[in-house]
Amino acid sequence: MMFKTDSQTIRDLELFGERKNQSSVFSIYNCTKTRGGQDLLYRIFNSPVSDIEFLENRRDEIRFFAENDCRLSLNPRSVDYIEYYLNIRRVPLKANILDATVAGLSNKINPDNDYFVITESIIHIAQLLADLKGFIGRAREHTLTRTFGSHLEEVESFCRAKAIVRLIGNQPKKAQDLGYNQINKYDNYFRVKDKEAFRNLMTVVYEIDLLQSMAGLVMSGGFSLPEYVSSPEPVFIVSDSFHPFLDKPVRNGFEFKGTANLCFLTGPNMSGKSTFLKTMGLLVYISHCGLPVPAREFKTSVMGGLFSTINLADNINLGYSHFYAEVSRVKEIASLLLNRDRNLVIIFDELFRGTNVKDAFDASLGIIDSLSRIRNNFFFISTHILEVAENLGDRESILFRCFESELVNHHAVYDFRLKEGISSERVGMKILERENVMSILDKAIVEQSKKRKE
Repeated sequence: MMFKTDSQTIRDLELFGERKNQSSVFSIYNCTKTRGGQDLLYRIFNSPVSDIEFLENRRDEIRFFAENDCRLSLNPRSVDYIEYYLNIRRVPLKANILDATVAGLSNKINPDNDYFVITESIIHIAQLLADLKGFIGRAREHTLTRTFGSHLEEVESFCRAKAIVRLIGNQPKKAQDLGYNQINKYDNYFRVKDKEAFRNLMTVVYEIDLLQSMAGLVMSGGFSLPEYVSSPEPVFIVSDSFHPFLDKPVRNGFEFKGTANLCFLTGPNMSGKSTFLKTMGLLVYISHCGLPVPAREFKTSVMGGLFSTINLADNINLGYSHFYAEVSRVKEIASLLLNRDRNLVIIFDELFRGTNVKDAFDASLGIIDSLSRIRNNFFFISTHILEVAENLGDRESILFRCFESELVNHHAVYDFRLKEGISSERVGMKILERENVMSILDKAIVEQSKKRKE
């Protein structure tokens, strides 16, 4: 079953850069060596799933590389060169002596770039196949997942062909090591006779590149492999989570306990609320890609989707005000909750900031009260209207969490640590005072009065 999400959520989580040189979560994860590995990672990032067996299998494949001293040596230039070769438009060479001699002599008299690419690629392929054979031998010494083992068996089957055995056994190091007939036969073999099998082999190479890269994230510290829990009631437990954009992040843990399903988040501006919400969203999204998450530990049920409203833009072209855009978004998500068979994670950052305080209070209270009664879904909601919390009462379904600050020498100091309870801090006026905004405005009033008298 596909994991449901939308473009608004993907933008909120900054999964992909919308502008050149813009930071993105994908760029942090993209430590692959080959273009094929990068393309595979991109497809995975765009295709979260809600299949626990599939997710556990991918996680276990990454774990294999994280826990075992077993690596495939990859030369990025060499692998990318092979990929380029497989996509050249030159008609494959014919596997017979006459055509091979004609092609070879013609190239000698009038050098042909495509013929050069073919010859060099055969050398690169021979090296790659030899490296793969050695890697598979080392990998077989450990326990493999069923699917990864099957993929390696396909590679082994390809390498058992007589032509490949000869190529590996007499591995060419330079063009002079290959005769005209060999060049034609191997080009025809890789691009005609066993084209599909060789393409599948390259797919396995890119898969290994991806898995090794993700294992590197785990081994470098900070990231961990998610644990998927199958239980009647949804589970969400995270320890030492952090946002990967931060150089020196403060790590926070969180857990939905008992019957609780809604996290009510308060705190002053710049205290870390939005960063925390984005981190929770990333944990959910990336774990449903089967990839390492930015936390020491993350246990989760397999959810049906993730939807967030963190940076909601006005839609001026449609004549929508910010408040109407917020209402439309809440309505859209409420409609998704009608599906009882799909458990969702919903994130709202600063509900109804686009209207007056009274409307925002009434609307936030009504929405939060309703969401807290909808079971088997998880909700993270922040608000700047503290009075909402006072009217929600003591409910088992709501966990009150907050970020706080401390005023030191008239400066707000934040520790960015998640705490239990409701923040009552109001630092807005303190910051205005610190920046002398009111004093500047008072002086402006005086100057304008002088000007009128003149």
